[in-house]
Amino acid sequence: MLDPLPGPPRQVGPYRLLALIGSGGMGEVYLAREPRPGAPLVAVKTVRPDLDIDREFRIRFRREIAAARAVSGEGTAALLDGDADTEVPWLATEYVAGPSLADAVRRCGPLPTDAVRALGAGLARALAAVHAAQVLHRDLKPGNVLLTPDGPTLIDFGIAQAFDATALTTAGMVVGTPGFMAPEQLEGSHAVVPASDVFTLGAVLCFAATGRGPFDDQELASVIFRIAQGDPDLSAVPDGLREVIADCLRPAPDERPTAAGLAERLTDGAGSAVPWPAPVLSLFAEHREAVARCERATAQGSFADAATASGISPMPITPAPPPPAAPPASRRRARWFVAAAAVAAAVTVAAVLIPGGGDEEDGGKGNGNDAGGTAGPSTPGGSEPDGRRPSGRGPDGRGPATRIVTEYGNPGHSGEFGAAKDRAAARPKGWKPWSVKRPKGLDDQGNGCVLVASNLVCRDGKGAATSLDAATGAHHWTSRGFPVTADGLQGIQELPPESDGERVYVPSERGVIAVDLSSGTERWRKPTASDTAVMALAYANGVVYTAEFGFADESTGPSRAQVRARRAKDGHELWKSPPLPAKVQHALLVKDGRVYAAVEGKGVLALSTANGKVVRRAPGRSCYGLLAHRGSILCWEHGTPGVRELDPGSLATRRTLAPGLEPALPPVVGDADVLVVATGNPDPDDPVTHTMTAFDWRTGKRLWRYGGPQDTVALALAGERVLAVGLYEMWGRSTEDDINSYRRKDIPLAQGQTEYDDPPSLRFPLYVGGALFTATDDGRILSGYAP
Repeated sequence: MLDPLPGPPRQVGPYRLLALIGSGGMGEVYLAREPRPGAPLVAVKTVRPDLDIDREFRIRFRREIAAARAVSGEGTAALLDGDADTEVPWLATEYVAGPSLADAVRRCGPLPTDAVRALGAGLARALAAVHAAQVLHRDLKPGNVLLTPDGPTLIDFGIAQAFDATALTTAGMVVGTPGFMAPEQLEGSHAVVPASDVFTLGAVLCFAATGRGPFDDQELASVIFRIAQGDPDLSAVPDGLREVIADCLRPAPDERPTAAGLAERLTDGAGSAVPWPAPVLSLFAEHREAVARCERATAQGSFADAATASGISPMPITPAPPPPAAPPASRRRARWFVAAAAVAAAVTVAAVLIPGGGDEEDGGKGNGNDAGGTAGPSTPGGSEPDGRRPSGRGPDGRGPATRIVTEYGNPGHSGEFGAAKDRAAARPKGWKPWSVKRPKGLDDQGNGCVLVASNLVCRDGKGAATSLDAATGAHHWTSRGFPVTADGLQGIQELPPESDGERVYVPSERGVIAVDLSSGTERWRKPTASDTAVMALAYANGVVYTAEFGFADESTGPSRAQVRARRAKDGHELWKSPPLPAKVQHALLVKDGRVYAAVEGKGVLALSTANGKVVRRAPGRSCYGLLAHRGSILCWEHGTPGVRELDPGSLATRRTLAPGLEPALPPVVGDADVLVVATGNPDPDDPVTHTMTAFDWRTGKRLWRYGGPQDTVALALAGERVLAVGLYEMWGRSTEDDINSYRRKDIPLAQGQTEYDDPPSLRFPLYVGGALFTATDDGRILSGYAP
């Protein structure tokens, strides 16, 4: 995904930087162009300014520029320019507007045999050109192969070495990517030969044909052992490819084919064109559209350059290394120490949110590789797995189906927003980032939004709501809430409204109000008693469910709690449950004819949606929140280790996932069958505030463990993408253990603010098609690009 740069124009060498393509451990890659008519687009790679750029580094970088400049030929991205002696070294290559092989396989599945053969032939010819220039690539992997309609392009010679330059590599240094390394690479740089690149090409072709590398394993040590022992798994490789890939993966370098010989074997008399399947062709169109949109935004002036709708412009962000001893209030600078690590409390923004743009996938390095999918739509109550309402009639059997997105992600409240394969199409038509002040008439005592088609509806604490155009932030209407009284209760802050596509159901501690989506006209309102508050709300299949709690005092007796069901179209009460043993903790979950409620200190209850009777109890261990996934109910609790999987019928515990981890935020689990749990760091001086740990849903095995955004407030999933929002940055990465998929966005400060100021915090975002929608605690509602 291309992210237009905020702030005034930035220049590297003769190139104006237009957009961020991706970032990795060593630097960042930008889309750029010289400011002259007809200048081509280029990919500019800059070295991270916080690295120790000493004389030896510049010698190596200068040699890399010379080596890459020597490479030319079919299937290679030519080096155009570079400077190793400037303050921040950089180089520029041809820009390739296409997805990486890693992204294409992740999103579209393994390639057909004929496509793999043509892909391999093209890459082998590119390698032959590299080797003819006396250069080794040394990091050939799916993320360093970009795809275009004309064939593959090999990129990123950032760690390639000229054959005679090995003395510049640190002794014993292992260069490459685990899983795509030759056995001799494990011995260090002096053992690497051209046949090493052929070995890794064989591993890349195995990935293209099967979706897995030949040495994939859960543990890095096992990967290294299998490479060293010559133990590739080619069982899933089609017969027409197995023999040639096996020859590439022979342990002895002199037994492998040359790059030129491999190209001949794979071509086998066929033409050079790659017969891309239709889903891959659609990715090419997305990348072209992303580039065109970025160029239009640059030509017209970017969102970040102009005053926002609230009249404040963001400051440009210039990364700087942290001071020797940052004060406690300034953990913003500390994030430069931890790079991709940090995570749990409230999120931040300024007047505008992350200007940036496009739908192109990003990557760890190169000019567009290894990014995951972006967030997509979901629908509460009767949605399909992809988050869309079933086609045909809408809720209550009337009207067309409508796209609805809630803060819970999906009907199971599991934080899954869907992969959104047509990302741009999933956004409201004409969308671009925007920020507006909260309309008059809304207080600051409550938050929560729902997206219905192109309408974003957000609530306040007294049950008023406002509707904004989701594409532009333009105001549609603001509805009335309940009267404010002197003895106002201090109840719910975070509780999103719900919708059936025609009406919006707005909760507050005072009751529930139903308003017409198109006009804001009130359809019905149901107040609670003066000493009773609504604690949770859910909509499903034409019914609005609320959990209510009565506060005890000397005159009213003990506290009371119950669940109530009302007909959505007119508010008619259908039933109310018998008294519950305690208040509902977090939210109501409606699934398969039952309403599930986690009650404070009393376990879980299942009520019948038909009459409200309690049909099952699971007392004892407490749950703060509930979510549903794959026919199971998940229970989690602050301060209690593990996430319990419950049988939805008996409420018995089937197993405990993430044992030993105490969730600090609601866990998320979704379409990729990966559970992600955020845990807090008890050390207040550690810049890594939270840690993300992912588990395989089917086996319960731990997949990876990384830090997340500093002071994380929200987690979400979008297909095979994990999204998190923190105090100063937003964070995204693949559900797989792929560090190259990591992507971060700074949350810009408002004009006049410094990094030592307390920034406003974001509420829980909604994600749709690579965009997010949210509100801030300083009185703004906004939309921007997701990480």
